[in-house]
Amino acid sequence: MSASGTRIVNVKAISPAARAGLRSGDILISCNGVKVRDWVDLLTVSTDSEILLSIKRGPLRRQVKLKTRPGVQWGIELDGSTIRECSNNCVFCFVDQQPPGLRASLTVKDDDVRFSFLEGTYISLTSSQTREAISRGFSSLHVSVQTTDPVLRGKLLGLPVPLKILPNIDRLAEANIDIQAQIVEVPGWNDGIELEKTLADLYQRSNVSIIGIVPVGLTRWRSNLTPLYKHTKEQACTTLQIIQKWQSRALLEKGYGWVYPADEYYSITGVDLPDVDFYKEKSLLANGIGLLSNMISECTDRKFNGNGMVFTGTMAAPYIKKILQNTKYDVVPVVNTLMGPDVTVTGLLSGADIIESIKKHTISQTKMVFLSSVMFNHNDVTLDEFSIEDISNITKKQVVSLSSIRDLP
Repeated sequence: MSASGTRIVNVKAISPAARAGLRSGDILISCNGVKVRDWVDLLTVSTDSEILLSIKRGPLRRQVKLKTRPGVQWGIELDGSTIRECSNNCVFCFVDQQPPGLRASLTVKDDDVRFSFLEGTYISLTSSQTREAISRGFSSLHVSVQTTDPVLRGKLLGLPVPLKILPNIDRLAEANIDIQAQIVEVPGWNDGIELEKTLADLYQRSNVSIIGIVPVGLTRWRSNLTPLYKHTKEQACTTLQIIQKWQSRALLEKGYGWVYPADEYYSITGVDLPDVDFYKEKSLLANGIGLLSNMISECTDRKFNGNGMVFTGTMAAPYIKKILQNTKYDVVPVVNTLMGPDVTVTGLLSGADIIESIKKHTISQTKMVFLSSVMFNHNDVTLDEFSIEDISNITKKQVVSLSSIRDLP
């Protein structure tokens, strides 16, 4: 970004920007009188159907008015739009333990305060990120806390120095910036007493509105990395007990649970899932928190008259089987051989594993195959680039993707 604006790196051929004569290389100085540093500034000030841009081309400056219709973008790509990558070396980083050959987007380590505000990605909350969030006037952030102990946090993030987070959280509180926090719990590191202390520290911060706790994810490709271990049933039970203690206090003092465990904790321990009404905050569904309770609630009193085979991850399978008992649907848990059997969520199943499971379990040529849409990205391909059509052609089955079990015939 220039000191006097930011460079336009691309103008979409058929767009309001192209019709107005904007070109790659033009410098965008302001939008509706507000200085533009990057695409975030442009997005936040260009909410109307008409905007006024101040543009510099060579030595010349001019005003350009753009008009658009609802749902039609301006057609401008600005310099600095690429995501800022993470400079940490977290001992639990999932990207570091992925198999080769996956699509490039799965290898990106992001730590961008702009995406944290706009899209809900989690950041480590450095001092510079804190300053930028305040200067931009962001209203909320998603923050990976892990622990409030500076020394332990530095070790977890793979840094040679302690890393404080509470001072940055307090600065955001002064600026009225809400925090939705996440703790990746690593057995032997930040669980037990350390988790208890972290929750006590965060509970005192009024701007920490909700916390999600997720178990560390470990794949079979984890090699030459810090030795870590998956949760035992006993460890997961201890974590649930700690969380439930703080939930009880929060329900009395805040009116909602405040801290929520990922669904894996219930799967590991066999503890009954909470009722869906317990999850008053829906913002954590994307992190696998409350998904199973939500699925069960959606299917209450739902009658399923169709038939077919539902292929899903090993964690969700028992719950889906219970929903579909006494129906003509078969539920098949798919073991994740690509990532490893300890990765149990449906969204991380590979197309290859799905195909092999369909071949192994389907006998009747008339049975339809149903898959969850979470197995596919926005381009409708699995993490190893299989489309629904590919899976159907290879298995010779009619394959249907559903956003929810409730959508079954």
